[in-house]
Amino acid sequence: MELIDRIVRKVSESGLRRHLERLVGPRDPYIGYAGMEAAAETIAQAFKELGLQFTEDRFRCEGRWYRNLIALHPGSSHPEQVLVVAHYDTVPNCPGADDNASGVAGVLEIAGALIDQQFQADLVFIAFALEEYGNPGSAYYTEQAKARGTPILGVFDLEMIGYTGSTQTLPAGIQAPAVGDFIGVVGNQRSDGLVALFKQAAALVVPTLPVQTLVVEDNGMNMPLVRQSDHAAFWDAGYPAVMITDTAFLRNPHYHLPSDTLDTLNLHFLRQVTAATAASVASLAEFA
Repeated sequence: MELIDRIVRKVSESGLRRHLERLVGPRDPYIGYAGMEAAAETIAQAFKELGLQFTEDRFRCEGRWYRNLIALHPGSSHPEQVLVVAHYDTVPNCPGADDNASGVAGVLEIAGALIDQQFQADLVFIAFALEEYGNPGSAYYTEQAKARGTPILGVFDLEMIGYTGSTQTLPAGIQAPAVGDFIGVVGNQRSDGLVALFKQAAALVVPTLPVQTLVVEDNGMNMPLVRQSDHAAFWDAGYPAVMITDTAFLRNPHYHLPSDTLDTLNLHFLRQVTAATAASVASLAEFA
């Protein structure tokens, strides 16, 4: 528990704000392509400054090249991998603070909190391109991982993790509080262990953070809302993965709008979610 506490203490609101300030702005593949490329360079530089083994995974979509940004912290003994991922693109005319600079900031902050520790499993941090356009970035990555036989223990997909609000809506049949102050953790049946792990880790390191969990059948095919991020590509490839989310447009009125700005985020909440994820990753990867 002492090592977990040390990791959690490294996750800070100031660090998250610093990442956000560098990332927020239009990052779409059309009118915001320059901003998307600038964000990719910012993320790549952050990974390199942490001393991680950095690579770019380039793929072609509709006549243009895009890149997934991948950073590795090698494990000591196990061939398995634990992934922490988020997408860095936006829709047009949207600065994308919550969607999804918050998730990328979380990935970078978690990487910084974990690099001083040695784990048995590899830690892989990924910023995916084009989630907003049908997930071709994560689909390409999972196709390659499957072809190589890459053993993935679990994937933590950070998909909008910085907004809280006084109201909350949910699809019919899902029970949750009417106030949007919780973090949602969504898994498929293969991922129920990851869902339980996150809830347990959050209770230990950020006990005031409300956590609502959902495990869906059939990879969420009967509930399309729960497939709207990069974790779905991992589900479909047979890998355990969870989406960690503030529930997007079910809570955040700025979703996909020019008003999705840094000043709308709750950095205390973002820090709690990031800390809980860092603790979950450390527990799954196992200290060496």
